[in-house]
Amino acid sequence: MIDLSKIKNIKLNPPASSDVIEAVEDELMVKFPNVYKELLKKTNGFQTDEGVVIYGTEDLIERNLTWEVEEYAKGFVAIGDNSGGTVYLMAEELGATELLAVDSGDMNPDNATMITSDFIQWLSSGCRHAGQDFVNDKQSFTQLHDIILINKPSNDIKDVLQIKKILGVNMSTSELLKGVKTPPFVLIRGVPYGKAIKCLEELGDLSKVLKLLPSNVDV
Repeated sequence: MIDLSKIKNIKLNPPASSDVIEAVEDELMVKFPNVYKELLKKTNGFQTDEGVVIYGTEDLIERNLTWEVEEYAKGFVAIGDNSGGTVYLMAEELGATELLAVDSGDMNPDNATMITSDFIQWLSSGCRHAGQDFVNDKQSFTQLHDIILINKPSNDIKDVLQIKKILGVNMSTSELLKGVKTPPFVLIRGVPYGKAIKCLEELGDLSKVLKLLPSNVDV
């Protein structure tokens, strides 16, 4: 179930019907992910105070033509943007849940940043950009990153064990506890960006003590 209550000052549009959604799919010759269609049936697009725009059925055709998605991001559909030159893409797959961000001047999905691995969760969290808290510059979905502990967790042992489990940190608990006392401390090296973001999302609020850095950057 989609919860939009954390999106500030959102104005809900009337829901889109299945027939209207299907007509747009036919016009674009794509199939929208089920999670996106679920949103359209709740509100036919919206815009946040921060400038995040999720397209409704009236905008989808024009926006996908404008961004030339069929030519430069084949296999994807543009479902929104950030009002500042970043376009949001989702794969043309019914089961797709990942939301990617690309520069409107470079629509190549290979150069995309993954905003979230779970579109519904992203909506429910207020359209928070998962990757922005961990790394500031644009990163490739597959580029290797290191996961760095930058602050001591509030509950040392419990939190450290949770981090170790979710990230699959390959070191002893005693070694990990020792490193946690003197951040910054490298927890794991050489993780693809997309996989790292999924792990950080799974850690929830605990991810706030962590940061991603490209593997070629010194701590």
